[in-house]
Amino acid sequence: MQIHCTYCGSPLNISRKQAEAALDVLHENGLAYYEIRCPRCRKMNKIPREMLRRAAPRWQPKEGQ
Repeated sequence: MQIHCTYCGSPLNISRKQAEAALDVLHENGLAYYEIRCPRCRKMNKIPREMLRRAAPRWQPKEGQ
């Protein structure tokens, strides 16, 4: 998945494994957004849960959480 930084417009790449890990964090903490830092301008960008679900469509919450 590729998004663009909200502040500088630099492209940010997120792999399927990173999207699955982000969804795990969101699920564990009950969050709606995952924050990723832009490597160019160092500002945090919010990625909504729905966008991460599109990047990792087969993701399922782990048992016991």
